[in-house]
Amino acid sequence: MTSASPPNSTSTSTSNSTSTSTSTSASKSATRHRAPASQDGQDGPRSIPTKQRILEAAELVVLRDGVGHLTLEAAAAEAGLSKGGVLYHFPTRDSLVSAMVDRIIEEFEEDIASYLPEAGTAEASLPGAYARAYVRATLEPVAPGQERLGAALLAAAAAEPVLLVPLQQAADGWQARLIDDGLDPAQATMLRMACDGLWLCHLFGLASPTGSLRHSVGAAIEALTRVTP
Repeated sequence: MTSASPPNSTSTSTSNSTSTSTSTSASKSATRHRAPASQDGQDGPRSIPTKQRILEAAELVVLRDGVGHLTLEAAAAEAGLSKGGVLYHFPTRDSLVSAMVDRIIEEFEEDIASYLPEAGTAEASLPGAYARAYVRATLEPVAPGQERLGAALLAAAAAEPVLLVPLQQAADGWQARLIDDGLDPAQATMLRMACDGLWLCHLFGLASPTGSLRHSVGAAIEALTRVTP
């Protein structure tokens, strides 16, 4: 899930079960293909539900000003609402951040589902089908700015332990699916950790592979999901 990620056929992925890597894994979804809401309101400020409007406005505040400047007042101003309009949906800043994290988790789940093979097909019956979908969803190309959004929300969630709970629960579910996917549990976990490391290196600019090397690394990680008889 980086803007320089390899083609989907060689993508890779996964999330960690510790609290830090838990928030890492779910936050990866924030660095996916959805572009931040338009700042010019070209689709019309009332063309989307108010709750979604607020969430998209909050994302814009985080991307433009940083997570430290995210307040209910800032989100309200960005969404073109009164503070009371925001309070109706999100009574506290933590509840707003929590909803942003939930949105990341939901989008990641949707992306995984989009890569799962159709039930009843030969591919669906092969070991590692879920792992391949997880891998491809995690390294899917992203819209500009989404890495920063994921990193900012990751930092915000890590600073508030209660916000990590949904991430921990989601990561527990993903890990359970991965080790029940016909792969050796140790191999499935190693694959997940390799993908998290690749994503974090890209996120923080830590000698992240690019171009053909990244493509090759992605292919090598996905190869771990193939079980040879």
